[in-house]
Amino acid sequence: MGVNAPARTVAFHALKKHDGRSFRMLLPGEYTQMAGRAGRRGLDKFGTVIICCWDNDEVPSEVDLRRVLTGKATKLESQFRLSYAMILNLLRVEDLTVEDMLKRSFAEAHAQRLLPQQQKMLQAGEESLAQLANAEPISCILGDPSLIEHYYDVASEARELDAALHDVVMRSRQATQLLTPGRVVLVQPAQTASPHVAALLKGPFGPTPAKHSFLVLSLPKAQHSAADAVGGSGEGGEDGMGHGAERREEDGSRMGRSFNHVTVLGTGPNGPIVVNMRLPHQGTVAGTCYMVEQIPAAQLVGVCRAKVALDVPSLLEEVRVPAYAAAVQALVQVREECAPADPPLIDPIKDLKIADSATATMHKRQLALRELLPRSPCHACHRLDKHYAAVASRRHLSQQVEQLKAMTSDQALQQLPDFHLRVEVLQTLAFIDSDRIVQLKGRVACEMNSADELLATECLLHHHLAALSPPEAVALLSAFVFQQKDASPPQLTPELAHARNKLLDLAYFLGDLQRRVGLPTSAEEYAAATLNFGLMEVVYEWALGTPFADICPLTNVAEGTIVRTILRLDETCREFRNAARLLGNAELMATMEAGSAAIKRDIVFAASLYVS
Repeated sequence: MGVNAPARTVAFHALKKHDGRSFRMLLPGEYTQMAGRAGRRGLDKFGTVIICCWDNDEVPSEVDLRRVLTGKATKLESQFRLSYAMILNLLRVEDLTVEDMLKRSFAEAHAQRLLPQQQKMLQAGEESLAQLANAEPISCILGDPSLIEHYYDVASEARELDAALHDVVMRSRQATQLLTPGRVVLVQPAQTASPHVAALLKGPFGPTPAKHSFLVLSLPKAQHSAADAVGGSGEGGEDGMGHGAERREEDGSRMGRSFNHVTVLGTGPNGPIVVNMRLPHQGTVAGTCYMVEQIPAAQLVGVCRAKVALDVPSLLEEVRVPAYAAAVQALVQVREECAPADPPLIDPIKDLKIADSATATMHKRQLALRELLPRSPCHACHRLDKHYAAVASRRHLSQQVEQLKAMTSDQALQQLPDFHLRVEVLQTLAFIDSDRIVQLKGRVACEMNSADELLATECLLHHHLAALSPPEAVALLSAFVFQQKDASPPQLTPELAHARNKLLDLAYFLGDLQRRVGLPTSAEEYAAATLNFGLMEVVYEWALGTPFADICPLTNVAEGTIVRTILRLDETCREFRNAARLLGNAELMATMEAGSAAIKRDIVFAASLYVS
């Protein structure tokens, strides 16, 4: 019980409460809300909170006390749920739509706060797309500019397959045996059209597989001059590898002072992993550009069958020119043997013995795409990466604009799919037509507020109450309003048992229909949630005039619950009577009026002593 008034001191009799099933500790939010009453604004500088401990058994542990005092409050979650009656009522009016109602729910509050910012981003994205559309199109010396569009589509699909199959390879038992120094791999940075050949130097290293990285010696496809390589390396000198005379030591083989720098790649089992150079580093050997770089696992898109001999200590620790010359020459030979295609990758089916149909299908598609790419005229174009990046940038921007359009539209509402499924149920049952115009059954359902609108309407229109007397009718209707789950089984007359079974079959039918449409329910769950026959015998005897003292022993339900159920049942009778009037069923109206009169008597409907 809470008191909505400020106080100087708040005392907790205990830190446990009964939640209807058992005793539990107070939640942090519950404690904060009650303890926050301590201290009167403008009168007290501090408020006092006292936790009473009546004996040693009631002293809370330090862990429990810390959780209650400093724990996170329970996250607020929207309890708004669409119902069939709400949908029908909203479809009958023009001033408010279901989408407007969903936007006003607490579940959409966060999304609606972000809406102005998303609309600004959408406007900026559309303006950028318009500028790209008005800009000069890609000029291709090979002819049709649409070739790069097709090349981008094929390359994008190939890259997705490469990533998926690479994950399969990395998860296999042979992955550690494959990723050894000298293994030829394919590296593809973002916004590049195709991968380039590289040799693994070190790796993988990183805290988790998702954050693994590798040190590779790669051969970028774009050939630059020695001066360009030096400029990109940031090392200075003539050729980026210290090949100038002023960079050589006396033996003419070891690179000089430009490598007086240690780069820490990561931490391994034996401590930090370091190399004796600044990364990334570019250089040239016999006119061939190469790069020593640390790449994330996402850029390693393929593991090849080929392997080259590398002197890793001479490359990374002693940094000797002959070692780099031999490594680059071996990589060039591997690349030229397969040109213009890439070196063959590890076959997950034949080489790794992975017997999986999905992997086999992906591998077959990957081979087809890798054979298709070199046939395109764009593959040999020296401006391929530039054109590819332009197409990728435009496609990425288009995707962002489409995502923002979806996020700012009504289709982004969380409960909109549920709304469409419920509309399909209503159309199947002829509550509304194909144009979502509410029909007679829909208007009848709008009258049902205390019972499940679908089941109550179908029960009414299937004449389940027609053959029942007023006491039997109100007894059957009690199943709609009684909620206690552990009531003792009632002893029913044959007529009431037959009526119960018919109503239960109807509930199973409606539950199965909703399941087939796609709603997360089943026939049994729907019937259990909408019907409870525990008080049928009690209500039947009460409607026949049996004294209240005589009906209480018929069930294990408390007297107060019996009274509340009969009070709610009177409201349900009025709703069925109004629905019968809408249908023009005078006989059912009379039955409901007689049933309502039969239960409105004695102590159940006596004036409350608290309010009279």
